[in-house]
Amino acid sequence: MKKIRVVQIGTKHDHAADAILTLKELKKEFELLGVVEENTLFLQNAKKNPDYANVQFISFEDAINLNPDAFLIETEEKLLVPTAKKVLEAGFNVYMDKPGSEDKQSFREICELAKSKNLVLFLAYMYRYNPAVLYAKQAVKEGLLGDIISVEAQMNCSYSDPEKRRWLGNFKGGMMFFLGCHLIDLMVSIQGFPNEVIPLNSATKIGDIDSLDYGFCAYRYSNGVSFVKTNSTECNGFNRRQLVITGSKGTIEIKPLEVTVGEGRLIKKSCARQTLGIDEKWEDSSISLDFEPEGRYVKMLLEFNKCVSGETKNPYTYEYEAKLHDLIIDSCRGEE
Repeated sequence: MKKIRVVQIGTKHDHAADAILTLKELKKEFELLGVVEENTLFLQNAKKNPDYANVQFISFEDAINLNPDAFLIETEEKLLVPTAKKVLEAGFNVYMDKPGSEDKQSFREICELAKSKNLVLFLAYMYRYNPAVLYAKQAVKEGLLGDIISVEAQMNCSYSDPEKRRWLGNFKGGMMFFLGCHLIDLMVSIQGFPNEVIPLNSATKIGDIDSLDYGFCAYRYSNGVSFVKTNSTECNGFNRRQLVITGSKGTIEIKPLEVTVGEGRLIKKSCARQTLGIDEKWEDSSISLDFEPEGRYVKMLLEFNKCVSGETKNPYTYEYEAKLHDLIIDSCRGEE
């Protein structure tokens, strides 16, 4: 695999420091030229963060002059798309964290811009490269589960800091926009785009916070109904993150989607069970599926390297990303 030279823009996204740690780990595949942070407060905080130790902070102009192979966009959410657009206009490949703009048109514009310039636009949906998810998708593709009836996806957490829940009010869809985007992507990649979108996002109203911190959306398909749920106030929420794929011939349940193991916060392990055949007994006939722990972002960043190097083509097309983003926004409506 070719070693590529990259610059990261932004330190405010929740995954920004994790991207830096992963790039440091993948020294044979990436050369981190520097990090751009134009917000003075964010820059001061990053310089105090041990995750950024030995990282050079540079200006955007310096970054452009270094002529990297690609940029990683890890700004706060509202700046993701404007920053990606600026980088694409300058002629550089882009890895952009999720979920992008709240505006359909501005997101579609960067997809069209990247396509017109034949540049990589790679969205950082880490569950796309989760080993259990990859197994499940392959099982669906091979027909192991038969006709897919439903996908049930949950991505919950328990924010002890009320400011985090209050911050969700910055987005029209709250939790559905912030984390539900991951789940919608999983559902679509397994089942395709739905016939009908039924948003039921709401506010738990715990304390004095009325942001849409409980995301729920149902999706009608020709042969069933799927749903995604993302709650910010759920006890043991991280371990309740799950993906259940139900078919006419079998079911795969991934729960939890990931759990931290070993040293360091980025090594994750997935747990899953699979049931095949028509089971009318009360006894559990499922089997356990075993997946080795791995770095949360490693496989994803290596795939990005291959796309930039020309070793492979991004399996997620410009049109797919644009349509997915449209669906995410459509899923973000709150209580009428």
